[in-house]
This record gives sequence, C-alpha cells and structure tokens, in this order.
Amino acid sequence: MILKNSVFCLLLLTLSFCFAVNVRITGANHAEYWVFVDDRLDSLNYKEHFTEKLKLSVNYKDITLKGVFFLWDPSVAVPGEMQYIDYTAQYKKDPVSILYGRYYTTFGRGLCLNQFLDEDFNNDNSLYGLKADIKFLSSQLTLLTGTPRNIFFEELAYSVKNDTTDQIRGANFETKLWPIFKTKVNIVTTIGGRYVRINRVSDLTPKAFTELFGGDINLKIGPWENYFEYARHWGTEPVVGGRLKGEGIIFTTGLALPGFGLSCQYVDYDDIGFGGAGYRYNEPPTPIKSGISVNRGIDEVGYGVSLVTSPIDFFSLEVDNNKVSTHDASLGSIEEIITLNSNMDGVLEQTAKLITHPNFDMEITLAVERVIKQGIELPIQKKTETKPYLDFTYDFGIFFIEAGYEHNLVSSDTSDYYDHALSFSLGKPEMFVLSIRYERRNRVPGWLIPKLGEETSWPMLELSLDLSRRHNLRLRVGAEKGGLVCSGGVCRFEEPFRGVKMVLTSIF
Repeated sequence: MILKNSVFCLLLLTLSFCFAVNVRITGANHAEYWVFVDDRLDSLNYKEHFTEKLKLSVNYKDITLKGVFFLWDPSVAVPGEMQYIDYTAQYKKDPVSILYGRYYTTFGRGLCLNQFLDEDFNNDNSLYGLKADIKFLSSQLTLLTGTPRNIFFEELAYSVKNDTTDQIRGANFETKLWPIFKTKVNIVTTIGGRYVRINRVSDLTPKAFTELFGGDINLKIGPWENYFEYARHWGTEPVVGGRLKGEGIIFTTGLALPGFGLSCQYVDYDDIGFGGAGYRYNEPPTPIKSGISVNRGIDEVGYGVSLVTSPIDFFSLEVDNNKVSTHDASLGSIEEIITLNSNMDGVLEQTAKLITHPNFDMEITLAVERVIKQGIELPIQKKTETKPYLDFTYDFGIFFIEAGYEHNLVSSDTSDYYDHALSFSLGKPEMFVLSIRYERRNRVPGWLIPKLGEETSWPMLELSLDLSRRHNLRLRVGAEKGGLVCSGGVCRFEEPFRGVKMVLTSIF
C-alpha cells in the first residue's frame, strides 16, 4: 500500500511539472489541535489530539487526480493513532467517466447502497476500486466494484468500523422520461433500477450470498414532486445460515408554492439495513430531522410531516412532526405508522417555530422542540425533552449581534431535571465572530453520572477569525457537556470535554 501511494504521489508531481501550463491545482487543508483534561481535572491528566487532513486535486484536460493525506496523532495518554493516503484517478469526457481509487456513491436514496462522507460528523464511508459511468439518451448507467471502509470518530478516537475483506459489486441505471407530453405544466419523470451484491467470506453456503436490488420513480408536476423507492434484501441468516429476506420502502411527496411548502415522508424497513456491528453499506434515510434512527434499517416504520408558511413578508411559521419506531404487529397498518406506544423503541420529534422580521435588520425566532426517545439512550427506557428557546439577531451594518436563551426540560424514567443556556455573539462579516455561551444543569440524575460525570456547568468562549479570504482560525476554550449526537441516522456518544480546541482551515 505504501508503494502504491508513493507511486501515485510521484505520478501526480510528475504531471504537475510536465504540464505546468495547463495543469490546475486546487486543495484544502484542515488542521485541528485539542488539549484537554479528563474528569480528574489535574495537570497529570492532560491529553492532546492532533488531526491533519490535506486534500489536493490536479486537473489536466479530461484527467483529474485527487489525493487525501490524513493524520490523527493523539498524545500517548489516548490509545490509538491513524494515518492514511487516499487517491483517485478519473478520466471524464461525456458520455464516459472512469474512476479508479477511493470514491463515494449513493444509489437512489440509499436503500441499496450508500457510501458517503459526512465531514462535520467525522463519518467516512467509502469504496476503493473501480467505477464507470456511461450517459446516453437521457440515461446514465453506473457500474462499480470496490472494497468498503468506514472510518468513524467516537469517544475521542478514530477507528475503522468494518475491518473486513468484503467486496461490493453494483449497477445502477437511471433514465429521464421527459417530456411525457407537451403542456403548460412542467412534467418530469425519472425511473431507476439497481443491483448490489456483497461478497464476504462469512457466508455459510454458496447460495447464501447477499444481494440488494430495487428501483425508484420520481414524478414532478409543476410545484408538486413525488418519489417512491423500493428495495429488496436477500442475505444470510446470522449464525444458522440460510436465506434471509428483507425489504424497504420510502415515499416522499412535497408541494412548494410562494409562501407555502408542505412535505411528507413515509418509511418502512424490515431487514433492509446491511453491514455489521456499528456500520451499514446501505444507510436508509430516517424521517427524524435531528438524525436519530432506531436500528438503521433493521426494524423501523415511521413518517415525517413538515409545513412552512409565510402569509406575510415579515412572518413565517415552521411545524415539524416526525416519528420512527420498531414495528408492532398488534396494531393496524395506519396506527403502527403514527403511534409510539410502550411496546415500541422509537423517537417522536415535534417542532414549532415562529420567525419574524420587525424590520430589515432584525430577526426574532421563538420555538419549541419536543423529543420523546424510547429505548434509545440506555440505561433509561424513556426520555422526554421539551425545549423552548428564543433567538435574536440584529445587523448594524458594520457588525451584528446574536443572543439566545434555551430551557430544556428533561423527564426520564426515574428523574426530572433541566438544562438552560444563555449565549451571545458579536461579529463583523468576513472578519470575526466572538461567541460566549454558558450552560447549566440544575441537578445530575444518577443514571447520567457514569457517562457524563457530575458536572453541572459548561462555560464556553469561541472566536472565529477570518485571517484572509482563504484562511479561517477557530479557537474554543471551555467545556462541552457531551451526550448522544446523531447525523443521518448514525449516532455516537460524545465524551464531556474541558479544554482548548484550535482549528485552522484553508482553501487554495
């Protein structure tokens, strides 16, 4: 692997010098340094965390070479380290694109295959291999092969979640049927079909390989858009072997008019999620906006409804009501979709938000969020959070201010408590933003102490400084309370933090 990476770097540099006139080089750099202490809060327990990620892209005519250099080097008090070099070589000239190396791809909405990069959440799902795209007659055919890798950051450490020899083969076809017939209303229809096969040495019989296949249809009539996707999973029963059959459905519909928007979503997953402990090769979408799922496509049913309206220029209202849970065979079909009863693990999320602009420079937001979690945050079974909050923003032209207050009432199995926080920011566009936040908890319930300790206050000072149009330095000093955080159906537990974080980002 080291030899391959060295050859790639040498090739990249050679091309750069040989074709200097026509070569375009771009890139970005992200350097992060933390120094912090654990719950013992003494100078003997200082720890460090250093992360460096450099991205380079070289373009010459129809050829693009990309490289990613990553290094995570914690202090010796933190177990583990990680470094790697990824590369991609791509030839692209319509109607053909051929790519070799490390890449990301999603078929449809991800029921069959979803290999993606979420840099804000430090979740890197990629494939290493070959991918080809062919376009013809308003259609696109994608063929790929690769070995998957999921790098994930949790509990202050990076790790590879799927250290396997699995192989993924796939084909995806999408075509646009437009126009169906000529009318004054814009009508667009696309259909797609896909097939994914995962080969793994743990399959017990030659017949028990894993396949995911399905299709979708997307119909847009003027401001009204509808999407339906179905996927089937044929796999291997864990431990005992034999055929495992699962399926997944996602349906969305949305209407967008001036001053009014409405969207609805329905999901039903039964053994469609495939991967291993803590990772998936497909990642079925969750209807929960805060990113929580129950078990990532194994046993989930739910819906989402979102309404946005702005009847007058200076006033808008947003309402969300989303739910996902395990199935309950004792309920009827409709009741199972909308209900979160005591027999189910699941999440119910409700939000109401009012936004008003009394004048051109002022914005006031008043909102209430309510989240019920059942079987999500162990060791408790049920947790209910109700959080009203108020945000105020005023733009004075040469600078702006932001202020906010939130009060989160928490009720769990055996205890009630609340967190409240006050924040204030002062900033000048394209120069700096200085933020102060103070959060406090009135008491710590016993079930939280093993996870988060007995801390009850978290002060924080943050400065974001634009050194130039291409460089930004962010400095954060203080404490973060930690807890469960989620993005796109993937969740992790974040450790409490007390220390300093410095982040330097650059683009060139």
